Amino acid sequence: MKKSKILGSVVLASVIATGASADVKLFGHLGALYTHGLGDQKSDKGNSVGAAGLTGHLGVDIGFGGAGFGVGAWGGSQLWGAQVAGRGYGEYMYGTDYIDLSDLYFRYNSMFDFYVGRFDGNFLKADWIDNYIQGIGFSYKLGTESNIWATWANDYTTFGVMPGRIASELQNYRRFPSSFNGFGVGDRDMFGIGLNYHTGLFDVDPFLHYWLSAPGWYNDNVLQAGVKGALKLGNGGFKSISTARFMWQNATNSNTYLVWLDQEFRLANIFKVGAGWYMTGDGGIARMTDHARFYGRYTIPQGGGYFGNNQNTWYVFGGADHGRFKLDVLYAGGDYQEFSAVGSVRVFDASLAIMRDGLGLDVGAGYVNNGFSNSFRQDALIAFAKLIF
Repeated sequence: MKKSKILGSVVLASVIATGASADVKLFGHLGALYTHGLGDQKSDKGNSVGAAGLTGHLGVDIGFGGAGFGVGAWGGSQLWGAQVAGRGYGEYMYGTDYIDLSDLYFRYNSMFDFYVGRFDGNFLKADWIDNYIQGIGFSYKLGTESNIWATWANDYTTFGVMPGRIASELQNYRRFPSSFNGFGVGDRDMFGIGLNYHTGLFDVDPFLHYWLSAPGWYNDNVLQAGVKGALKLGNGGFKSISTARFMWQNATNSNTYLVWLDQEFRLANIFKVGAGWYMTGDGGIARMTDHARFYGRYTIPQGGGYFGNNQNTWYVFGGADHGRFKLDVLYAGGDYQEFSAVGSVRVFDASLAIMRDGLGLDVGAGYVNNGFSNSFRQDALIAFAKLIF
């Protein structure tokens, strides 16, 4: 509580001291999610598992022309959870760390973007680094859509966010491992460099990653090299997006790979339908985050292991995205299995000058399971509400 009061005082003092001469923007969210298990997993009392959780993010960005700085905090907690193996079920998703310093950065934005500190790395446009990192990020702009990027991530976390998936930031919370425990230089660093070359017709995005102690590799150094390519045909009425990804990964005693194809068709810039397939070699893929379409990573934690060892998986999907209404439906079969259907509605949306993303309220619900043919079924219903600002 003391740390949160200090952070709040810093944010308030910064806004008051600089509000008259600087561009001040608040950003963040506050949301709650309830999940109710319907499958074979039971609580210690033999009942269905269930949990409710709360996450929140509050930050301020203060800009002076091309330069600026930001500070913010992200928190999460189980509100209620059925007891599973002596723990509240929500603790598996939200932990017991409760709060973290999410944003503490200096930035410069002009012909290039430069950030140092703790910051959201999505400005890099890197396919596998769309999350919060602690370190340095650099992006040199090549026109409006293309860029060259490089980063040293001394530490990293997702705070539960899975890019592109509805309400993912409400389903899980994990702070930076080095928070309140030193900076941990050399413990889990990742160095990355890449190019995003985007035109109206095609994209080519090669990259190179070098990890010191990659996640899931038991303190082993890991080298990754890969590329994403996309072919975009059509216009607003009908559009086809064909995407291919390849990654090669090397650790001390293993080599593996990921081949991933995805085809999406869009109608009237609202509706989408498509299919995809991926295959991995002898070893899972280390990653901070990903842009897959699967929801099971948090909702079905024992069955959400996509991109794992020697997997061959296909999927079909559909949905809609109309600003005020979003829907994702997916079925995956093969070595990773999932059925998911998640939707949300924007109840209200307002533009407020001091809010970076305006002010809005989303409510939604969904259903996720680990495949209809599994001998151990994990099914979850979710319902949520999220205030965005």
